Amino acid sequence: MSVVPEHVMPRTLRELVIVPDHAKRTPSEDFRKAKERLQEDGHYRCWVCGATENLHVHHFGIEWSLAHFADWKKVKDFCGEWDPYGYGRLLKNVPMTSPDDIRNLLVLCEPHHIGVDHANDNSGIGIHEITFPVFLIQKLAKDGIDAVPQNGETLQQAEETVKQNMSGAK
Repeated sequence: MSVVPEHVMPRTLRELVIVPDHAKRTPSEDFRKAKERLQEDGHYRCWVCGATENLHVHHFGIEWSLAHFADWKKVKDFCGEWDPYGYGRLLKNVPMTSPDDIRNLLVLCEPHHIGVDHANDNSGIGIHEITFPVFLIQKLAKDGIDAVPQNGETLQQAEETVKQNMSGAK
C-alpha cells in the first residue's frame, strides 16, 4: 500500500455571497426559548469541545441574514438529517419557518464559532473561518489529536502532534 506523506494544506478561500439588506439582528422570542430549551436539556456547551464558557449559538442550516432565501422544507429536511441534538426527529411533524428554530441551532464556544488566531497568521478554528469538513475534524478526532492548529498553537506544534499520533495508523 502506498502512503501519502503527512503534509500541510494551506488554503486561501474567496467566498462571494450577496447578503441582502436586513434588519440588525436582535434575539427573537423563538431564539430566547430555544436557547433556554438547549440549557434545560443539557446541550448548552460547545458542540465541538464541550466548553461551558463564552458560548454562542450558531445558526448552522440557514444563516439568519439569509432567511428570506430559505426554502423552509429544504431547511427542515437538512436539519432533520444533520440533527446534533435530536430535535429534528422530535419535531419532524412540525413545520419550520424561522432560522431561530431550535433545529437550526448549534452551541459553540467563541473560538469554535468565530475564533481567529491573530498570532498564527489570522488562521481560525471557528465555523465561520474554515471549511466545514476541516471544522468537523475538531469534533470527530481522537482526544488530544487535532489536525487544525488551535488558538495559540504553532503550525509546527500541530504537525508534531499529528506525527506522534500517526505511528500506528499505517
